[in-house]
Amino acid sequence: TLWAFATLGLQPSKALTAGMMKQAVAVQGDFNAQGIANTLWAFATLGLQPSKALTAGMMKQAVAVQGDFNAQGIANTLWAFAT
Repeated sequence: TLWAFATLGLQPSKALTAGMMKQAVAVQGDFNAQGIANTLWAFATLGLQPSKALTAGMMKQAVAVQGDFNAQGIANTLWAFAT
């Protein structure tokens, strides 16, 4: 959902963003490499700061699936963390 907003250049509501962050933390272990890259890219593109819990969860899950990242996913993830 946040990826779609970022792709369209639309700003999601604060309530939607908060709800998506909360749910992402709850299911962080289910994220694959592309999901991590897309989620972090969306936050960075939208100029939003993910919560500390979400950032920590995405970093932990990225390590768990690190062998599944392609070059674009690595670039997007690193760019998002740097932004």
